[in-house]
Amino acid sequence: MKLVCRGAGILVLVGVAAVAGYGQDDAQSQTTGDQQQTTTQTQTYEFPSHKERFNRYIKSTIGPFRLVQTGASAGIAQWRDSPHEWGQGMKGYGKRYASELGQNAIQQTVTYGLDEALNLDTGFEKSKREGFFPRFKDALIQNVTSRKRSGDRVFSVPRFAGAYTGAIVARETWYPDRYSYKDGLRAGTTRLLTGFGINLMREFLINW
Repeated sequence: MKLVCRGAGILVLVGVAAVAGYGQDDAQSQTTGDQQQTTTQTQTYEFPSHKERFNRYIKSTIGPFRLVQTGASAGIAQWRDSPHEWGQGMKGYGKRYASELGQNAIQQTVTYGLDEALNLDTGFEKSKREGFFPRFKDALIQNVTSRKRSGDRVFSVPRFAGAYTGAIVARETWYPDRYSYKDGLRAGTTRLLTGFGINLMREFLINW
């Protein structure tokens, strides 16, 4: 439980620091090229329509890249034999794949629902800035923030709620009885931390 609290604490601190740092960039003098690019990026931002957000929700739930990522996650769980009650072979892999798919579906549904309710945009968008470090920063900050209609970034309640709800529901329902919400908290923290790496891949390696 201590590890969960530490992990969650780290994520909260990263989120607060990221939002604060992003805000400071906008408040400072706009004489440097990097700051001018940040301002331009905010000014050219367009809040996605309901249709665009719904299509993104479907893509994030059962899209090609999501299915591949689910398969990879199930493969890692198979290699770790976790949970060992599900066994090995195709039957065990099938259970782990279905579990990952269901957990992600819950996560994406909660995130999408809160986005609609709170009028936020939690989707990933490739950076419009130039240079490795500005793009690196933009990729990381999107894992812990959402955007308002104005384009301003705020701490992402939908993203955190989705990750932890999906993980906890899975451990409290179809996982073996020895699992509890505490395991879900650990898994939710892991999913959020993994999101930093996924965002970097989406920014620099793949178009997803």
